[in-house]
Amino acid sequence: MSYQVSASEIKRAQHLHSVLLFDFIVVHVFVFILALSLIKSSYIPLSLMPLLSVGALGYVMFKARRALTQEPVWFVRCHMILAGRRARMFFALFVVTGAFTAAMYFGGGQIGLSPIASLSLAFGLGQLPFMASLLVLIVLEFDAEHQCKKGKIPAAALALHPAPTIVARASQNDGSPAP
Repeated sequence: MSYQVSASEIKRAQHLHSVLLFDFIVVHVFVFILALSLIKSSYIPLSLMPLLSVGALGYVMFKARRALTQEPVWFVRCHMILAGRRARMFFALFVVTGAFTAAMYFGGGQIGLSPIASLSLAFGLGQLPFMASLLVLIVLEFDAEHQCKKGKIPAAALALHPAPTIVARASQNDGSPAP
């Protein structure tokens, strides 16, 4: 369903989707590939990736939480809440799979695994589901941003923050409000 929204409202609603897409594509795809290519010589890109991602996700979650109380436009609030929920979900996924990957990569030898087994567990069980989920989230965020440009609200956002109901009071003939 399309809504009548101004260009400034669309821009405000799109902002958090754009930050999430930047985090997903630039940080988690490009910086991750850079980190993998430089992992033997430097851990700087590998340590830079979580810092950039936590900063971007924290920003999205903060703005989405603030939108609940301070955003007057329902359309913008719906898109911000949806972006915040996806950021929280991605943050939880990032922490769990990142901790498992780091434990297997750096500590696999200490628990008696061979180097190949620890790398297989780190990147097979740790990063493969993460990257598949990341691909799904990229598609969902592109769709949400596209719907935002068209003045639409995704069904997931409507489920999170339903439309406000306007209660109209009918007046009786004597001017007193209806019960």
